[in-house]
Order: sequence, then structure tokens, then C-alpha cells
Amino acid sequence: MVSKFTQNIRHPLVANSFYLYLAHFADYLLLLLILPFIARVLGPSALGEVGLAQTFGLFILLLMEFGFPLMATRQVARIKDDVKELKDFVGELFMFKLILIPVALFLSFLAICAVPVFKNNPHYILITSFGAIFQSLSPIWFFQGIEKIRTIAISKTVFRILGFLIIFYYVRSSQDGWIILLAYSLSSVLICGYLLAYMTNIIGRFHLSSFKKVWAIFRKTQYSFLITILPAIYNNLGIIILSTIVTPLQLGYYYGAARIHRALNTLYGPVGQALYPHLASMGYSKNDQTKKVIKKFLWFMFGIAILFCMSIYFFAHPLIQVLLGPEFFAAEKTLKLFGVVLPLTAISHVLGRQWLMVANYERQYSNILTIASLVGMISIIVLIKPFGILSIPLSLIIFESLTIVLILFILRQNALW
Repeated sequence: MVSKFTQNIRHPLVANSFYLYLAHFADYLLLLLILPFIARVLGPSALGEVGLAQTFGLFILLLMEFGFPLMATRQVARIKDDVKELKDFVGELFMFKLILIPVALFLSFLAICAVPVFKNNPHYILITSFGAIFQSLSPIWFFQGIEKIRTIAISKTVFRILGFLIIFYYVRSSQDGWIILLAYSLSSVLICGYLLAYMTNIIGRFHLSSFKKVWAIFRKTQYSFLITILPAIYNNLGIIILSTIVTPLQLGYYYGAARIHRALNTLYGPVGQALYPHLASMGYSKNDQTKKVIKKFLWFMFGIAILFCMSIYFFAHPLIQVLLGPEFFAAEKTLKLFGVVLPLTAISHVLGRQWLMVANYERQYSNILTIASLVGMISIIVLIKPFGILSIPLSLIIFESLTIVLILFILRQNALW
């Protein structure tokens, strides 16, 4: 029995899940642990400004990644034994990312000119865009594809802790929000440098590809890009609209609740990231073992998400008191609504990013997200006046519910369920 338990612990899927959770701890849970310090030092208004800048940084990150984490992880998992093909593929991806950098900088300039909060704090956008560009250049997809998750976890843990130590040491007032953004961006630069050096040590030096090959990459990743960018556009536009209507104080309440939601929302992500390359290497057919694995994973994720939902709904008040402070009690309703979103996100994540992607139904998935994003955006516009900051979690409930219904329709229509 002991030997069987040891074998299970050493199984690549279990080990990779553990290391992805360690990486997740560095990216999100450490941030949650220092949230009581940040929220109390900055206060709701300054926290809202920092949160809005980080939201835009996330948009730049997703733009720069261009759907590569989905496509590239799957491709690396399939060609990992062919070093030459692997080097060519890496060269194509990095050339594409370099081409996207001017686009990211142009959008950052537009954000500074168009959004009032960013006009007053242009350095916030410059810092977050700088960090997002380097974070997008980190070849995390490479190490996920070859299933060396330990490397990702160690680098993120070490350098994120270094960034958070800078925050603890230097952040002293509500005027120090830029230091939080800079510390996180610097840690992203260090992670990128370490992983690039490690990857080069594995496959050797690679060369950037020609423009023709980059166009081929675009054709391969266009649906993966839409799958990642459409929800981000919908979410970012909604928050930017919110920032022009509500007060900075209310925006701070929103971001306080959103920080807690995001930390829990990503807790069940690492096991999905560990499972995806495994499923991709298995392949997919209507009658194989892959379908059974995904169904079991769906029930597992749903159970975890229900637990998170109940924890947030019934313990919203003490969570806010501990993590944010009494100044944020007005965010309690927002946090409870975010709790309702968690199980819906878990279901849509497994059905879409695991099931449809593994089955190569990327185009259908991107069409579903296009429809759901448009409906979600319309719902924000309709709800934002009467419900204020509650409009964002309400629109997410609509978005995720519609996504689930449409995915189930595609699965049943193609006999994939």
C-alpha cells in the first residue's frame, strides 16, 4: 500500500499539479497574503487605481501571448522529442511576439490618452505594460509542454517573493501604488530571463524565423487568440466604463472584492494546466479514454468550485475584515456575487479549454466566446447605471451561463458528450 501511494505521488500528473499550485501560490496567493497590508496602506481609492492599471496590464499580456499558451503547449507536447522542429517552432513564436510589441505600446499610449485615471497616472500604465511584455516572453508554454513544471514553479516562487519583499519594505503611503506595480514587473523580467536561459540550455540557441513563417503561426493561433482575448476585451472594457461612472472609492471596493475572487478563481487552474498537455499528447476520439478523463475532471472541478462559492458567500464579511479591512465592508455584496461566478467558471473552463480544445474545436469555441462576450458587454451597459459595481459580477454570471449552454449544444450536436 505504501509503495502504491508513493507511485501515485510520483505520477507526472500529480507532481505537475503540485508544482503548478506552487507557481500559482507565487502568482496569486502570495498577493492575497499581502493584500491586508496593501489594502490598509493604500486605502480603497488608491487600490482601485492600482487594480485598474493591473487590469490593463493583463489585457496587454493576453494580447502579447496571442493564444500561444493553448496552442504552443499542445504543439510542444507533440514535438518535444524532435529538437530541430522544436527549435524552429520556438523561433517562430518569438518572432511573432517581437512583432506584437509595437502594437502593445501603441495601445498603452491610447489608454493613457483616453482613460481619466491613466491620464493622472501615466507611469502606472508604462510600468504594467513593461512587465506584461516580459511576462508574455516567458516560455512557460515550453516547460508545460515538456512537463517540466518544477522549473516554472521554482522561478516564480523565488522572484515573486523578492518582489513582495520590495513591496513590504518600500510601500508606506497611498502615493506608493507605483512601487507595487514596479516590484511585480521587475519580478516578471527576472522570471523571463531565467526561463529563457533554461530553455536555451535544453534545446540550444534558436534563430528567429522569417516573416512568412510568422504568418503561418498567425493562421494557427487565430482561434486560440480569440479564445483568450475576447473575454479579456469584454472584461476590460466593462471595468474601464465602470471607472468613468463610479467614484474612485467605489472602484476600490470593486477591486478589493475582485482580488479575493481572482485568488480563489485561479486555485483550480493549475491542475487543469497540468492535465491539458497530457490530454493533448493522448489525442482525442469519440470513444477513447480521453472523454472519461475529462468527465471525471469536470466533476472534480465543480466540487472544488462549489466549496469556494459557499466559503465566499457565507464568510464574505470576515474575509473582507481580515483581507481588506473595515473600510471595505461596502464590497460585501460584490464579493458574494463573485462567489456565484466561481462554479460557472469551473464548468465553462473544463468544457471549453479542456474538452473543445483537445477535440480541435477551436473555431466553434471562439465563436461561442464572441457571442457570450457581446452579450456580456451589453449586459454591463444595461446594468451599470442601476447596479453600479455589482454590474460586473452580474454580467459575468450571464457570460459564463451562456457560454456553458452554447458549449453543451456543440458537444451534443457533434456527439462529443
